[in-house]
Amino acid sequence: MTAKRRTFRWSQDVWRAVRCAAAALWALQEEQSRMWDAWWQANRATVPDSGPLTWVLTLDGHRLSGSHLPAASGAPAGDIP
Repeated sequence: MTAKRRTFRWSQDVWRAVRCAAAALWALQEEQSRMWDAWWQANRATVPDSGPLTWVLTLDGHRLSGSHLPAASGAPAGDIP
């Protein structure tokens, strides 16, 4: 009877350790996900909806944002003679 009780106790301790390790890994992954999300949002450049191309300063350097300049009304169609 003592052997059964020890085996049961040992397996219970192992499962408790496995659950504790799994919970720690899950918490670590959640924290890492929040960190990457915050980093991604901090590095986003504010892109104007309309307007010329401009350089915008972000945390990781300058980024080009905006849209291309519209062609002049008298400009030729894209073929070069």
